[in-house]
Amino acid sequence: MRIKICLSLRSFSHTFSPLPYHSLDLTMPALTDKIFLPISIFILNVVLAAFKFVLASAVGACFAIYAMRGCEYAKSVGWIRSSGYRDMITTSYNTFKRKDVPGSVKWALIVAFIVTLVANFLDKGIASLVDPSFRPGHPIQDVVVSPQAPYDGSFFGWSFVVPTNGSVVDTMKQALNSPIANPSPEDGYVYSPVISEYTPVCTDFGFGFQNETLRNGTGCMMLDISFLSWSNGPPIKTERSPNRWSITMGPDRPGPDDSITEQPVSGQLSFWDPSSLSSNASRFFSFADHNHHRDFHMYPRTTITKCIHDNSDITVVAMTTTRFLARVDEYDSVAANYFSTYHSDDLLSTMKETITTKTIPAQPGQQSHNLMAEIRVANSTAEALVCEVIETSFGDLSACVFFTITVHWFKQPVHNDIILVVIEKIGMIPDYHMVLEYFPEFTKDDSIAPISTKKLRDDTVVVADYMARIGSSFFADFNEHKVYILYDKAEIEAGLEIPLWVLIAAGTIMLVSVCVWQLTQWLVGPPHTSSLYSIIRTRLAETSGTPVPRLMRFKLPLMFEDVNLLPDQVENLLDETETLPDETGTLPEDIKSEWVQDKEK
Repeated sequence: MRIKICLSLRSFSHTFSPLPYHSLDLTMPALTDKIFLPISIFILNVVLAAFKFVLASAVGACFAIYAMRGCEYAKSVGWIRSSGYRDMITTSYNTFKRKDVPGSVKWALIVAFIVTLVANFLDKGIASLVDPSFRPGHPIQDVVVSPQAPYDGSFFGWSFVVPTNGSVVDTMKQALNSPIANPSPEDGYVYSPVISEYTPVCTDFGFGFQNETLRNGTGCMMLDISFLSWSNGPPIKTERSPNRWSITMGPDRPGPDDSITEQPVSGQLSFWDPSSLSSNASRFFSFADHNHHRDFHMYPRTTITKCIHDNSDITVVAMTTTRFLARVDEYDSVAANYFSTYHSDDLLSTMKETITTKTIPAQPGQQSHNLMAEIRVANSTAEALVCEVIETSFGDLSACVFFTITVHWFKQPVHNDIILVVIEKIGMIPDYHMVLEYFPEFTKDDSIAPISTKKLRDDTVVVADYMARIGSSFFADFNEHKVYILYDKAEIEAGLEIPLWVLIAAGTIMLVSVCVWQLTQWLVGPPHTSSLYSIIRTRLAETSGTPVPRLMRFKLPLMFEDVNLLPDQVENLLDETETLPDETGTLPEDIKSEWVQDKEK
């Protein structure tokens, strides 16, 4: 027995942006994009500590260069910088009151304070821009088989809501990861349906409306659209341009009580073998948008129908529909409020002329009903606005439906043996429906935002492409009441996200800092690159002629390794409180002068 399997996903759709679901993305990331790093907070702190160390060393190297080229106060500026914020503040305050200190030294103290402050807190600023994050690791394929409860030709519980401004593709992914699809996911893993590339079989279809052929295409596939209650014809067609038509039918009553806004848009696809292009269709299937709500104003709904043919080819049809009702004399205002692209889309704007000038009068004693259509077809995408004009006692009404359809006929291998075995043993099964209902978007004044037909068309193309990439990875078995989904299962990997510009800036700062630090050590060298402690140790070693330990013993007032660094006169002076040093000339003049100034103050 040859096999034909049909799956249909039905969803409301308004706005979404295409997701990057392709397997390879060669676009360069923007500077504001965040980069995932698989490291822990501990590793980040180690890196930031190294960053702070290198930056502080570079700052010290800059002040060493200043000490080499500056005045006699220059070296003290670098030493005071390393003594802490309190000493820097008090020294800067006292130095600014002295008139004998050059202005360049005073500004150097301010710069030292600011640079030290920035260097000490820059790593904290970088840490504040880092966010903990997770991503899936290397995936493995896993088939999940979930039991389902049959309900109304479908399975119970497959109803999901597309959030306002949400993505239909995102909602489809969430549906295929929901408890109804994957009831017992393994902890610590993330699941995503397997997607893969496909090979198109036919990319250009013929098109017919109400059994009237408008376009033959390449002859490998024919799409016929019809409203089942309308049988009066043939239609009167006007070709406005290549692949663009206006259609008028009537007068007729489409069924006992139904208008086209209350019945589904129905379609049938016929397929021919592209190698033989035989005169009879070798395969075909029907689809519809299944308007169960029977309402006049229906917000956009996307119906995705997937069929696996008896020769293992796969066809995906994505159809987006939306409906509205308006008096003929108010069509302009109603359509302009409902569609943001009313004036730019000729399907919408031309319909006003069609419904007011091409109504076919009814026979005497009959009520006038006319079916009007504005149709546009390109490659494997078709768009149409179809309106039924109804003559009533309170004026002519136009009940309209806009739809856009995208078709993919392609070949794609079945990637899992379990699903392949199930497909081979199952016969014909009914359509399968997943319902994704969309809540309309509202403006700031709480009115419903208008719809873009261009957005609906683009959304339909993207949804059809995503479903084609899923292919046989999603399969419903109505005989056994099961759903088979082939997932990429990946362990969740913890890490950190950091903006790309921060990575570049931090890396550049570290590289420049290391270069400045090492070049200064090489070209400038001691004593300008040394601390006061290192200078004292070096001088003691040179004076005594013996090695001095790195860690020296210290005694007050200034004695290292039992060597007093202050002359006896200065040491005695430190103990005096009221007397000044004598005038014998045993003290250096600069020390005596400074002591006199401090004493006078």
